[in-house]
Amino acid sequence: MAQNFLKVTCKDCGSEATIYSRATSTISCTVCGATLSIPSGGKANLIGCTVVEALD
Repeated sequence: MAQNFLKVTCKDCGSEATIYSRATSTISCTVCGATLSIPSGGKANLIGCTVVEALD
């Protein structure tokens, strides 16, 4: 089964968020406002976060 959601940690403030791996819009951290990922036409590019785990 494809893993569509990711639990990520913001590199700036350390807060955790759950994001869609194929997001079609820019996703920002809800705490500090840093950009976590940007769309790329397929899987989103994770630029300001690190993956903690892949969720089913």
